[in-house]
Amino acid sequence: MLMMNIRGVSPVVATVLLLVLTIIIGAVVFSVVIPFVNDKLGDSKDCLDVFEGVEFPESKFNCVIPTTPTVPGRTGFSVKVNKDIIKSVRVALIDSNGGSQVYDLSATPPTPGLTMVGSGAWAFPSTGGQKSYFSSGVYEKAEISALTASGDVCSVADVVEFEICDGSVNF
Repeated sequence: MLMMNIRGVSPVVATVLLLVLTIIIGAVVFSVVIPFVNDKLGDSKDCLDVFEGVEFPESKFNCVIPTTPTVPGRTGFSVKVNKDIIKSVRVALIDSNGGSQVYDLSATPPTPGLTMVGSGAWAFPSTGGQKSYFSSGVYEKAEISALTASGDVCSVADVVEFEICDGSVNF
């Protein structure tokens, strides 16, 4: 009978081969999965960058002047920008019937109907700063959302419910 001298693969070589195979499989999976996820997310990840970047701060101007026989009603609100990436926001003023008036605020003035409190040229809040505005009409609450650079509207960042203004507020 003929005896063959057959040797097996050493345990060290087998372990190294398994590690190399695992690394190769991991690299292939990541090279497919990461571009796929980035493609599916698209611009929606931009909203993560502006998360908690805008709010309605506590302000005496977050209030309503009711309509009287001689004076039309007005609603005021203040906007604060907390992140320098935010260049525009969307404010929706909501009335008691569920109707709304929507304004996109940026460095350029929005459509007529929204005015800055006080005298002066139109301005958008700088980072860390706030500005106050008012709109004709009586509204119950307002919602604010950041807008991405591509113009997408992110989820509502803050809500304010309006009270009647005290006598010291006039806009």
